Amino acid sequence: MKYDIGDLLNSWPFDPDEFIARRITARDGTEKIQIRIDMGILQLDVSGRPDGHRPHGAESFLHHFRQSLRSRPGSLPRSGPELDEQSCEDLFQEAWQYYQRYLALFFLEDYEGVERDTGHNLAIFDLVHEHADSDEVKWYFEQYLPHAVMMQARARAMAALDAKDYDAALRHVQRGIDRIEQFLGEWEGEEDVMDEDCPELTFLSDWYEELEKERPLSQKEQLERDLHVAVEAENFEEAARLRDKLRTLRPAFLNPSPERSPSTS
Repeated sequence: MKYDIGDLLNSWPFDPDEFIARRITARDGTEKIQIRIDMGILQLDVSGRPDGHRPHGAESFLHHFRQSLRSRPGSLPRSGPELDEQSCEDLFQEAWQYYQRYLALFFLEDYEGVERDTGHNLAIFDLVHEHADSDEVKWYFEQYLPHAVMMQARARAMAALDAKDYDAALRHVQRGIDRIEQFLGEWEGEEDVMDEDCPELTFLSDWYEELEKERPLSQKEQLERDLHVAVEAENFEEAARLRDKLRTLRPAFLNPSPERSPSTS
């Protein structure tokens, strides 16, 4: 059997300035994702754990530890951390695999897959936050939370933009901003772990402004903008025409005819 993959690597050059991934069909007919890295190729399953393993017969370590923690008798005293050092290391290595895959899925424009995998990692962070025994262990995981939140918001927003729904895209980005700001607030004052700048928050904030500028205006918004321009230019005849047109866009119950107006005494 030949083990040298030199020809394969040479046929798919590595570019240090670009993330490179592709979908392939394996010999058994299943679909795989490959990521080109500087020293070779990573090959990942498309669903389940990226390495295809089922730890303790579960879909993932996240599923396994969720179940084992859930089944512990609540009345028994705890003799130590609920997630020991090895458990946390297993979860961290799993999160790294899902991180690699959601980057590849975003590159491949599989936004549903990105949402699924970022959700998996965020669930790992929540589990560790609840069951780890120290802030140091929690930060070991949660320093990567802003990136997962950002990528999830990007995936959701990109899917909305594909459907030409700018309002939904803006909502997804704003929710990402809100969650990162909440996270930063929770760690505020922890000088040993917090940096002054959060690039993920900066990216989402800048992107929100760009989307707001690019968002097509509704008929009502366009009329309101035109009205503002007309008033500023003291074009009162045009302003009056635009006001009349705006009134026609309102629901009938907001524009009662004189006959429907309540009588005054």
